[in-house]
Amino acid sequence: MIELTATEHMSHKDSKKYLGEWVSEDDYDVVYSVDEDVVVYKPGKDINGRQRVLGAIKKNHFGEEQTHIKELILSLKEVSNTRANCAGPIDVKQLEKDYGWKEGVDFKLRTKNSYYTRNKKGDWSMIAMGNNITNIMAGYKRGRFTGKIGISGWCKSNPKEWEIVRQISPHNGSAYKAICPEHYEEQEKFITESVLPEHRIEGSIMTTISINRYDSEYPRMSYHIDAGDLEEGLTTMCIFKDSDTDGNYLVFPRYRIAVKRDDGDVVIGDSGEVHGVTPMIGDGITVHTICYCDHRLATIGDRGKPEKLIGRYAEKVGQSTLEGFFG
Repeated sequence: MIELTATEHMSHKDSKKYLGEWVSEDDYDVVYSVDEDVVVYKPGKDINGRQRVLGAIKKNHFGEEQTHIKELILSLKEVSNTRANCAGPIDVKQLEKDYGWKEGVDFKLRTKNSYYTRNKKGDWSMIAMGNNITNIMAGYKRGRFTGKIGISGWCKSNPKEWEIVRQISPHNGSAYKAICPEHYEEQEKFITESVLPEHRIEGSIMTTISINRYDSEYPRMSYHIDAGDLEEGLTTMCIFKDSDTDGNYLVFPRYRIAVKRDDGDVVIGDSGEVHGVTPMIGDGITVHTICYCDHRLATIGDRGKPEKLIGRYAEKVGQSTLEGFFG
């Protein structure tokens, strides 16, 4: 296994200037492309004297026995406009061209990456939208407006597909444990002490899966931070490709590095660092299936927070008002 240490070129705070922007070739100096397992550490050590992992690759972790998983993952395509932080800046002129909308009349910007539309009653919508990307959210999540924890809508609508997709979680977990054992143990401790067993996918240390598809129509992802991911742990990502493609690098601008991923690799990385994905080059399909632990699902132990429901979900427990929700 190759072990490397990255060079820090700016502070974490300064790297946030990239958030929401598309990745540029000017943002990195080196592309890591390896044929064997690799771990890239952050410079320095933590308070316990240990090196912290920035990113790692377990090469060709998915074998021929998982062909059925790959075939399904490559067949999935669902367009989402709710992942605004990952979907790049809003092109106001393009919205006006595509839909005939006028800024301030039919829509208004919320951030550089999201906007509100006006409904038929003349009111602004409550939920901001972003550019389209191809993304599926699977596994368990806490509802933004209900506070309720449950399986995602996609899983409910696609139970047969979910039975296959969920098998990726323990496979990613085994790669994680093999290449980053100390980080794995930290995450295992958290999820054992703080997350209910029914919210752990296939008994793994993961709660949630995000499936991101890249093709000629949606080839890239803008810089972002995955806010819900567990700070003590790392995010895992398996790579599936249907043909030879280039680009699609994972970039960490703070360290000015890019990472090339190949079919069957499992990537382990710190999603709390600003990161983005360069455009995929070629006519094929690449799918990143991310399995992670969402710390917002913790409901037991010292770090647990109970479900605090609002609206019709709270009627039986006396939390039907916003005042009740915020306590």
